[in-house]
Amino acid sequence: MSQNQFDDLAVLMAKISHNYAILAQANKLTLNELHVLYHIATLGPCSPSIIGNKWSLPKQTLNSTNNKLVKKGLISFASSTTDRRKKIISLTPAGKEFVKPIIDQINLAEKNASQQLGKSKFNKLIQIMSELQQLLAKNLD
Repeated sequence: MSQNQFDDLAVLMAKISHNYAILAQANKLTLNELHVLYHIATLGPCSPSIIGNKWSLPKQTLNSTNNKLVKKGLISFASSTTDRRKKIISLTPAGKEFVKPIIDQINLAEKNASQQLGKSKFNKLIQIMSELQQLLAKNLD
């Protein structure tokens, strides 16, 4: 452990993120591409800003990521039915086929890990991390 426990926490969170990055690389994706595909596959079509906000992706990074996914034929853009100025991202049929086994693998791994940790510990972890995030946000203001 280092003198700054937040450094230890940051390293641990980076290692958890790296687990997903390895899975992304194994499927010839970047971690950001995996975030976009995962979001759309699990929550449905949405605007780029919703994805950017959830995954803390800067607009330029998200635009670049989306353009790569369009070139790969995995996502498409359409105008919103409520506001023609807004774009909605959807998975293409090829995108749905491509991402399904990846999502299944993620879901199974996360389910197994959370079960191995135990429901009570996992719920407590989420509670503590949420509280820590709120306190940090408050103290950084």
